[in-house]
Amino acid sequence: MQIEVYPTCDSVKNLSGKTAIVIDVLRATSVITTALFNGAKRVIPAPSVDDALILARKFEGHVLLGGERGAVKIPGFDLGNSPLEYKKELVSGKTVILTTSNGTRAIKASESAEHVFIGCFLNASAVAEKALKLALLGEAPCVSIVCAGTLGEFSLDDSACAGLIVDILVRNIEREKEPPELSDLAFACRDLYLKYQSNLKAFISHAAHYKRLLGLGFEKDIDYCLQIDVIDCVPVYDKKTLEVKIVL
Repeated sequence: MQIEVYPTCDSVKNLSGKTAIVIDVLRATSVITTALFNGAKRVIPAPSVDDALILARKFEGHVLLGGERGAVKIPGFDLGNSPLEYKKELVSGKTVILTTSNGTRAIKASESAEHVFIGCFLNASAVAEKALKLALLGEAPCVSIVCAGTLGEFSLDDSACAGLIVDILVRNIEREKEPPELSDLAFACRDLYLKYQSNLKAFISHAAHYKRLLGLGFEKDIDYCLQIDVIDCVPVYDKKTLEVKIVL
C-alpha cells in the first residue's frame, strides 16, 4: 500500500485509481464533517461566491449558504466557516452550500481520484479505516492525503493532521502484515505529528492561519477542530452529483 501527501491543493497531480482524503483542518473539512454528523442532508462545495448563489437558487427552501473569504463570513450568507455554527437544530435535513478560500478548492482539485473522502482531526481514525479497507480490497491501493494549505502555501495544521492519518494507516497496515510505502512528505508529516502529538495546539500556534483565526476571535473554533476522533462518520464526495454525503 502506498501513502502520499500533497502539501497544497495547487500541488495535486492526477489521482486516478487512488483514494483521496481531503484535509482543511481550520476549518472547511471540520465544518463539512460536523454539518453532516449533525444531520445535514448534503454539503455542496462551490468554487466561488457567485457559484454558491447560483446553486442556492436551484433549491426551494431547506438550503443554507455557508462560507468565508479572508476567514470572515460572506455578507448575505446564512453561516460562516465556523463548525460551531453548524448545530443540529439548524442544519438537520438541510442542504448546505459551502464556499471557502481553501477547502472547497481542495475538494475540486481531488476529483480525479477514484474515491474522495473528507478528513480532519475530528474523524481521523474513521476516515483512515475507510481508506484502508479499500486499499486492502485492492480497489485503491494508494491513499493520497490532500492538504488544502492556506492560499497556496503549506500549512502546519493540515500537515499535522495528515501526519496523524498517516500514522493510523501505518499502524493498521502493519497489523495486516502489509508493508506501507510512504512518500517523502508522508514520512515527514508522520514524524512531525509524532513529535508534537502531546501538545498539538502549541505546535499549530506557529501557523500563520492559526494566528489569523486567533486574531479574529475564533479560538473556540481552533479548540474544537483540534479534537481527535470525536466523530465517527466519513463524508464522501460524489463526483457525479458534486455533493458530499455520509455513505453508510
